[in-house]
Amino acid sequence: MEGLDGMVEKVPREVEAKYTKYLKLRETLSKIAQEKVLTQAALEETKALLDELSKLPDDAEVYKLQGFVLVRVAKQDLVKELEEKKEDLEIKLKALEAQEKKLSEDITRLLEEIKKMLGAAGTGAGPVGG
Repeated sequence: MEGLDGMVEKVPREVEAKYTKYLKLRETLSKIAQEKVLTQAALEETKALLDELSKLPDDAEVYKLQGFVLVRVAKQDLVKELEEKKEDLEIKLKALEAQEKKLSEDITRLLEEIKKMLGAAGTGAGPVGG
């Protein structure tokens, strides 16, 4: 294996640093994507609950879970609470989508920088045939 040591080229520190940043950004993007999926699911569930409540008469008995106890609540109070939750989830989803877009752009830009640096470091003499 001694022969390989001479053949392996050392990657410049700046490239290593950018690659580490690239990996961290990808990890962050993955976490945001997971949170986005969970937020979308919660939003769909909230919309479904509001849809079901709209089918009930205004004086219907409705219950909600508080901790481990079902508590009777007025339908209009529950609808108001769910509407607020829906709005909050929609805002959160938009923020996550904006973060996801920005991170994707940053990752693409960083990857291009790394490719350029590796291309320049690999040739040492510039473009061939120029």
